[in-house]
Amino acid sequence: MRASRSSIGPIAHAPSTRAIAYRGMTAPSQYNTMDQVTEPTALPFDYNDVVFRHGTEAHGLDYSILRDEYRDVHPMVADRFAAAGTSPILDMGCGPTTLGALLDERGASWVGLDAAIRRLRRGAGPRVLGAATRSPFRDETFGGVAALYMLYHFPDPFVPISEAFRVLRPGGLFAACAPSRFDEPELAPFLPPQPPETFDAETAPGLLSRLFDVAGVDSWDMFLYRLPDRQAAWNYLVSRGATPDVAEAAARAVDYPLWLTKRGSVVWGRKAAG
Repeated sequence: MRASRSSIGPIAHAPSTRAIAYRGMTAPSQYNTMDQVTEPTALPFDYNDVVFRHGTEAHGLDYSILRDEYRDVHPMVADRFAAAGTSPILDMGCGPTTLGALLDERGASWVGLDAAIRRLRRGAGPRVLGAATRSPFRDETFGGVAALYMLYHFPDPFVPISEAFRVLRPGGLFAACAPSRFDEPELAPFLPPQPPETFDAETAPGLLSRLFDVAGVDSWDMFLYRLPDRQAAWNYLVSRGATPDVAEAAARAVDYPLWLTKRGSVVWGRKAAG
């Protein structure tokens, strides 16, 4: 995960609740296949690709049924950090600084950290090129830390979680987010079986509780996407990391329009005060 430390202008370089109950439900039958690999696997880190996910990123959210500004968790996370007065905030895996822009609107100070130079160049504001497994910040620097949709890229997500704990002040707030392993069940019959990821909505509370007091779980389990045709399905799948061939085969197999059930959680951890 360590990125190049060559100069890139304004980006700095690191030196050397309310939960919807679904956890107890029976998993969809398509997940109960004996040929699935069960060893957790980190997702590939492809954020430095010259053309990220075949240029589909801009279309990944096109098929959400929500208003543009509320198509993901970032506004809710920014609201909670701002309301708690937990600043400055470290955004681990900040990418193009989506969360940072929302924190700016709320008057909360922040800094982003990411190992992907190409993603950082798309953002604005205070950014540091470096790895979440070895952040350049001193102990107890931040009032809040966010790790949104990024911990599943690590073979051992407890390493960056431990870094978040280290740089948080006592009483500080940590937010981690990931999809459920039972996300998008409508697509499962048309995709190759995949191993569980190293971090998901099901494992998040247990991992955070090893260091933090779990302060809440905000979960979702509802129809949130409508794919009207084959091109939409292909765009959506590739933007989520599927290979073009796998996406094409799945897109040809399903009936349209296809409504997708999205499942996942933001899990909040509080570092004990004193």
